This record gives sequence, C-alpha cells and structure tokens, in this order.
Amino acid sequence: MFWKEIFDLNHIVILSIYGQVFFVLGLAIFLQSRRHSRLKLARDLRWLALFGILHGLHEWGLVFIPIQTEYLPPVIIAVLLMAQVFLLAASFASLLIFGYVLVDRPAPGLRWLVIGLLAGWLTLAIFVHLAGLDGRARVTLLTIAARYFLALPGGLLAAWGLYRQAQARLFAAEKAQYGRMLRWAAWSLFAYTLVAGAIVHPASFFPANILNRAVLLAWLGIPVEILRSLAGLSLTISIIRALELFEVEVDQLIETMEIDAIRATERDRIGQEIHDGVMQSAYSVGLILDSMTHHIDDPLAQQRLAQAQQVLEQVVLGLRRYMTSLRIRPPSGSLRDELTALTNEARFRSLVDIRLEITDYPLDPSRVGHVVGLVQEALSNVVRHAGASQVVVSLLHEGEKMILTIQDDGQGFAPQQVVAGYGLLTMRNHARMLGGQLAIEATPGHGTSVTLIWHGEDRIQDTKPGIESEKING
Repeated sequence: MFWKEIFDLNHIVILSIYGQVFFVLGLAIFLQSRRHSRLKLARDLRWLALFGILHGLHEWGLVFIPIQTEYLPPVIIAVLLMAQVFLLAASFASLLIFGYVLVDRPAPGLRWLVIGLLAGWLTLAIFVHLAGLDGRARVTLLTIAARYFLALPGGLLAAWGLYRQAQARLFAAEKAQYGRMLRWAAWSLFAYTLVAGAIVHPASFFPANILNRAVLLAWLGIPVEILRSLAGLSLTISIIRALELFEVEVDQLIETMEIDAIRATERDRIGQEIHDGVMQSAYSVGLILDSMTHHIDDPLAQQRLAQAQQVLEQVVLGLRRYMTSLRIRPPSGSLRDELTALTNEARFRSLVDIRLEITDYPLDPSRVGHVVGLVQEALSNVVRHAGASQVVVSLLHEGEKMILTIQDDGQGFAPQQVVAGYGLLTMRNHARMLGGQLAIEATPGHGTSVTLIWHGEDRIQDTKPGIESEKING
C-alpha cells in the first residue's frame, strides 16, 4: 500500500512531526494562556498544555530510543522504555484532569471516577512489574491500558467540557468567532480521542484484538500516527485562535463592567446631590411661601401664592420620583439567592472561580441590595485588577453582628500606590448605608481581603450617615 510504504520509509520523520505538533500545542497554549490569565478557561488550558508537551516528548522518544539501542546496554534501554510509558501515562493523566477541571461544579462521583482511573492504571503498572513480564510485553500492555483508562475517558470528558464552554453565556453571542473556534477544538479533540484512545497496538484481548492500528492500516491504508497528527494540528490551530479572540472579548467585558460601575456611582452622586441640594432648597422655598400667607391680604396674591405652592409640591414629587428611579430596584429574593445568582453570572464565573460560604440569615430587601451591590463591586475589582484565580465570599453572623468577607488569591497591591476610585467609593457608600465598617487588607503577591462588619438589628437611615471606617493594611 502506498501510505504504508511511505510510512515505512519515513516513519522517523512522521513521528518527529507528530511529536512536534503536540509539543507546539502545549508550548503555544502555555505562552498564550499566561497573557490571558484573567480568563478561567485560559488557566484550565494549562493542563492541556502539559498534555501536549509531555505527549510530544513521548513521541520523540519513539524516534530516539531505538537509535540508542546500538550504543546503550539492554538494561538502560529497558529503563528508558518504561520511562517513556510513564511519560505517555502522565500526558493522558493531564488530559483527564483537564477534562475534569473544565466541568463547572463537578459532581463528587466524577472526582472519584478520575481518581479511580488514575489509581487503576498505577495499580496495573505495579501488578505488571510484579508479574515479571518481559520488557516488550510490559510496555505494550501498559501503553494499551494508558490509552483505554486515561486517554479515552479523558479526551471524551475534555471534548465535552470544551463544547460546553463554547455554549456558555459568555461565548453564546451571535457570530462569536471564539465560540466557533472552541466548538471546532472540541470536535478536533473528540476525533483525536477516537484515534488515540481507541486505536491501540494489537493484543490478544478485547477490544484490542478487533480494533487496533493494524486493522486501521488494512482498512484505510493510513498509519494511525498521521490521523493523530492531523487531529492534533486542528486542535492546536483552533485553541490558539480561540485564545487570541478571548483577549478582545474579555477586554470588552471588563470595559463594560467598568462603565457600569461608573454609571452606578454617578447615579448615586446625582441622587445624593438632589437630596442634599435641590430638595433642601425646595423645602426652604416652601417654608418661605407658607410664612408669606399670613402677611398678604390681597385675595389675588393669595391665590397666586397657593398656585405657586401647588407647583412647588409637584416639583418636589417629581424630584422624589427621579431620585427613586436613580436607585437600583431592591432585590426580591433572599441574600443567598441573590448572591448565588450574582456569582453565577458569566461575567464573573467565566473569569474566576467563586466559592460561596453563606449562612442563612433574614435581611430586609434594602439591606440585601446593599450587600449584593458591595459584593458585585468587589468581584468587579477582582476581575479587572487582581488577576486572581479563586475568590471566597463568606457571610457569618455572630449574635447581632454580621461579617461579610471577599477574599481573593490575586496579586494584591501596595496601599501607598493606589488612588481611591469609583469602585472603592461605591463600596464605601454601600457600607455607609448599612451602618457598617469597611476594611480592605492587601499585600503585594498575597491577594486582597475586603471585610464588612455591621449589626443586623440597625435600620438603614438614608439621611443619616452610619459609621464608616476604612483601613488598608500592607
């Protein structure tokens, strides 16, 4: 057969290209994901990068180890072959872990399945070693087991996870090119899984005795390495292209969040200025008009004065309605429900892992609104500035005292180098309306912690500032 003859004559070149495809996949993803570490998927892709690098090294071993058989003793060659097998298993284990971390909130059963598959292959490796099989039989059996136990389930799980990422809210916009690239990557990984996890060396047991590389070569006349290389090349191109497009979309998302924060702050500022300035002036005018009624005897003037008072009352009512429209509508659900909905939004969930630790405690809707608003602003700051991978939002109550904490593992900051902006002002306002104490602690390289403490029985006073204290500790 034509392809078989080409492979027999150029198998070293084909294996070298095969290894290079996956090594480039790993190296490119690793370098690209470092540029976009704000995106959770980019951080998860590092497991796929590790798979590519390890798998490329394994394939290159197929080229270089046979060459060394003429120069090295058989014992060293046997050790190198076993090291190559473990390198293959490690690459497929990385692929399996990549599929697991892609799943948002995986079920406990999936975790134990992954652990069981990894432990199963290691147990088989120990058993094969104790059984005393010869070197070639040992390598073949463990290679087949690595493809069945690790590559096949890992590749299928990772392909499914990539496809779900493509369908997520962040990537579901019409004509979203990155969504299409992710779907293409998912199908490429699925194709690779079939030819890498199901097509193995011929063996005497099922299904390796029915579906193997020799049967594929007889059917198609194409070595399995070529199919794996084509699938890997397609996967590499689509993943790198998707990461490039993520940069634009994530920057647009963060810009939108910043604009929303500025608008919210401006609404609060305008509402406060109306309350403190225009409304107070209108009340003063009303009092002056009331005092004039006792000093005017002309009936026509009294009538005009009454009309002016009515118009002024309408102006005050209009200002109150405008102030109400500037404020965010109070939430309708409980605090747990509102925070769960907030942290599940794609703008946060797709960029950082968020864990909620909330104890049930009844709060009136206005308080819920201020707590949710503060958490939203804190999460926005984490996404925009912290470069964090995980955030823990916890709420505890100790008697009448409520303690809200937002802790991230980001890069932190030096307090003396930070100028208070809209985000901090918004959090201060929410803390003030709750009558609480806001504390922000940050250390460069060790994340940031935002803590709000308030008393649950205090009532919110719109016109009377509560206790406000902010401290930033390095």
